[in-house]
Amino acid sequence: MWDAQNYINGQFVGSASDSFFDNLDPCTEQSLGVFFNSTEAEIEETYAHARKAFHSWRDVSRVQRAEYLYEVAKLIEERREVLARAISHETGKNYNESIAEVNEALHMAQYAFGSGRTPQGESVASEISEKDSYMLRKPKGVVAIISPWNFPLAIGAFWCAAPAIVEGNTVILKPSEDAPYTSQLAMELYHDAGVPPGVINLLHGDGKVGDYLARQNVDHICFTGSAEVGQHIRYVCAHSWHKTCSCEMGSKSAVIVFDDANFDLAVSSSIASAFKLSGQRCVSSGRIIVQRGIYDKFCESFVHYAKQIKTGPPFTDDSLLTQSQPNENAYMGPLINQQQLDRVLGFNDMVMQDSEATVLIEPKYTPPGHFVSPLAYQTEWRDAPYLKNEVFGPHVAIIPFDNVDDAIRIYNDTDYGLAVGVVTEDFKKARRCRDYCEYGMCYWNGGSIAAESHLAFGGVKKSGNGYPSAARTFRAVTHEVSWTVNHDETLAFPQGMK
Repeated sequence: MWDAQNYINGQFVGSASDSFFDNLDPCTEQSLGVFFNSTEAEIEETYAHARKAFHSWRDVSRVQRAEYLYEVAKLIEERREVLARAISHETGKNYNESIAEVNEALHMAQYAFGSGRTPQGESVASEISEKDSYMLRKPKGVVAIISPWNFPLAIGAFWCAAPAIVEGNTVILKPSEDAPYTSQLAMELYHDAGVPPGVINLLHGDGKVGDYLARQNVDHICFTGSAEVGQHIRYVCAHSWHKTCSCEMGSKSAVIVFDDANFDLAVSSSIASAFKLSGQRCVSSGRIIVQRGIYDKFCESFVHYAKQIKTGPPFTDDSLLTQSQPNENAYMGPLINQQQLDRVLGFNDMVMQDSEATVLIEPKYTPPGHFVSPLAYQTEWRDAPYLKNEVFGPHVAIIPFDNVDDAIRIYNDTDYGLAVGVVTEDFKKARRCRDYCEYGMCYWNGGSIAAESHLAFGGVKKSGNGYPSAARTFRAVTHEVSWTVNHDETLAFPQGMK
């Protein structure tokens, strides 16, 4: 059983809370450990420590702040196995995907370290020859991070926290109650790397804890999760004078396959985009949009490979011991919790009862645990809840289209706009999709899942509010200011004003 601890002002501490929750293994529904909902007093105390630490941390050289991330990166490499196993036990991810997440966290730590020696602003010519002008980035202050369960190490503790720290902010991280322990292990990395007290902090808890944290006098909120909660975060920020937020929310991502596509590439990228992490990535493709000329052939091939997908736990036994072996046969793990299981089964039932949908693969639910096999079906594009809403599970519609403008119309006809894969050998078609699809990330001749730490990650419409994470967190957690220096003995104005 894992021991729950907050990390406050450089110390791992328990809680005075009388409110608890089980960290459940989604494969077995057994408890991995009992965690607590941090109290309001503990949240306020943590904020006070982070605010105090900010005043000294911002004065540390940016290069020196980044040096801590070098130490963190070395520790990630040393503890790769322990971190990956914790991720798999908490989330049900297969071991290969968990190792990939640890590598993603490592890459962000390395990128943040390297950024300490890159330009922090830019020099700009002034209209007045006796003046020099610059644009600089200043830290915002205390950054609250409310992170998701599906990437408990990479997103909150590194995509968001590492850039915030390098830029001179201090951080309070509230992890998902579905995967809290991995974030606690991340705090051990920062602690053992010698990051000063108060610079990064951890508070366990549910959505109420996250809401109370967001309502503190923090300066920026990094949020990853559902569109509805993200909208609430935006509401909280809009009612303050200074708070900003970067919200990466839901999606109804897709792969668009043209009839001139490399066929094998199109099928394999669609399978991965639909079913990696059991369709529980924010960029998972719940829609495969295929040109009619190859539609029947594509459906046949997609079904052939999707039927071979095996679900199962990430390890050959349920032990938390490191000796347990990875389950090499499991491509898909379970859904994360009972609430998500009920949601996916509900959408699946809608499809099974819809006479306008042709089911190609019937899903199977196999308790114990939250294991659901893939559902794939054919349908024309229309106004149906399972076609336009995020399902967040192995639930895929294969939709025909006629031409490039028809494909763009179908892709854009949802409230979301996060990721799209475009598979074609025709640059003109790809370019038109690039320019007219509404997205944050587009992958030509790839699926919808290909995030890298040094790229921006975010969306439009209900998928984001224009402040991407990963590489662009550096901008989100800083204010860009103008600094003009007059070198003359008199004052001259631009625009000819006297």
